[in-house]
Amino acid sequence: MTSKHKLWQARWDVDQHANLATHDNGLRVRLQDGEGVAENAEEIALTLAAVHGEHNAAAMVQRLVREGAQLLIDPFSRGWRG
Repeated sequence: MTSKHKLWQARWDVDQHANLATHDNGLRVRLQDGEGVAENAEEIALTLAAVHGEHNAAAMVQRLVREGAQLLIDPFSRGWRG
């Protein structure tokens, strides 16, 4: 069985020179002191809450920030399980 997050990397646009990863939902993540920081987390959380429920939005944004940071650190990343 495949993960529902299969090929998650394809949903990201990574600009290493600008230190910016942008998800196709508009979330912008930058690395700051080695950690991912979202520029527009609140805006995206509101959008996600409308579709997936407010109770899920914060966790979804956190996962997306981790994904963006992972791709900025290693643009050829294959995911959490390698």
